[in-house]
Amino acid sequence: MKKTKLWVIFSLAALFLIGTVAVSFAAAKPAKAVKKASAGASAAVESTRDTRTLFGHNVEGLKPVKIVWAGDSPFGTLGDASLMNFVKLVDAESKGKIKIDVHRFGSLYRGSDFPKVLPIGTIDMAGINKGQLMSRENGYAPWLIGYIWKSPEHLLAVPASAEWYEMEEKLAKGKWNIKPLVLSCIGNWDYFAKKPVTSMKGFGGKKVWTYGDLSSAYINAWGGTPVAKSASEMYMAFYQDALNIISFTIIGILDYKFYEGGKYWVNMPVYPPGSVGIHYVQIYMNRDKWNSLPTAYKKIILDACDLMSWVGTWEILCAEKLAWYRLQNQYKMIDCGISTKYPKEYEKIKAAAVAAGKKFVFDRGATQQQWDEAQSILTKYADPKYTSKYSWWFKLAWAEADRRVVDVQKKLKEGKSWAEAYDPYLFKHRYAWTAEQIKEQWSAVPRVKWEWNEATRLQ
Repeated sequence: MKKTKLWVIFSLAALFLIGTVAVSFAAAKPAKAVKKASAGASAAVESTRDTRTLFGHNVEGLKPVKIVWAGDSPFGTLGDASLMNFVKLVDAESKGKIKIDVHRFGSLYRGSDFPKVLPIGTIDMAGINKGQLMSRENGYAPWLIGYIWKSPEHLLAVPASAEWYEMEEKLAKGKWNIKPLVLSCIGNWDYFAKKPVTSMKGFGGKKVWTYGDLSSAYINAWGGTPVAKSASEMYMAFYQDALNIISFTIIGILDYKFYEGGKYWVNMPVYPPGSVGIHYVQIYMNRDKWNSLPTAYKKIILDACDLMSWVGTWEILCAEKLAWYRLQNQYKMIDCGISTKYPKEYEKIKAAAVAAGKKFVFDRGATQQQWDEAQSILTKYADPKYTSKYSWWFKLAWAEADRRVVDVQKKLKEGKSWAEAYDPYLFKHRYAWTAEQIKEQWSAVPRVKWEWNEATRLQ
């Protein structure tokens, strides 16, 4: 059962690490909007905007290398399409000298296996949910609690900071022998129910799906009964009321057709409304492999990783809004609105979850010092003097999300079907992109500057 839990949490995170619905190459309009929005940006905005010129690194005289990357995102998801785009881009920028040997769809290893095989070098690269790294390093535990973030900008300001990266570098190196390269994103986890839930009391006596011990702690604190089931069992259990409430992303509710089992979106997101998880899943490389690479190769990989990360974050925010529009209007799901209509109840729910999470952290064996170090960084970057510097990015992303909804509405009014209106935003179109198209489209997405030490990133 433990292995099943790990596989479920990682495979779902990998599936949604950059979303499952997005813009095609034909829908390239946002690039112009981004340029227009940035023209009059303030000095504060420009201080957090990544304006680096990427790539162009000299690879003359360097020997070719092969890098083995294992993934388990399904075909047609942004996770898989972006991985294949990454391969093309790195191949082109390295003049064919960096060959990435990709094993997709869990064909080589499942997601739960990645923490086992990556540190010993059986594979070289993979995306890993940090919850799986607690088995050797309890220092990760204080960072994994949900419901602690004060705003979407807070969830961005923390991992963009130098202190956060130094912590990540230390934890990954000390007991795992892996190198953190870049963040990957997952959708905003929420709860969906067969009957309306408008308060914490609504969880009382209900059977609620759990992905692991931490989420079980939340559910118990709310009065529910956590029930672990594999992803393959989840649809039927929800449909037949063996599960009364499930936890998932909005995108996942659409793609897995869970709306057929229950029509109520509880709307009490793990992260503040309007944000996504930009901290919990990362792309790692075996550290011995990383150390063996010449600097030019490292820079190419990091440049491509940075572009991929911001494309993922941008696309999930857009995809979440578009998915909810479809769920509400095509499949008639109902928003219970705890976070929007009952904010006091939402605060009560969050407080109970955080308290349960803190107990979980110390039960895991984390020390007071590890807790205090995490809290220091989290508290520092919740200050508006930091978070306000990142509002520009979210305004652009939310505007693009709204544009896509309007575009779908327009197509529906023209008489197109839901499938036809939605089609331009499916990831399947990205597999055909050339390296030049990938570079152009990825570069058009606005990026926030990582305040990470470049020398440390290259170590």
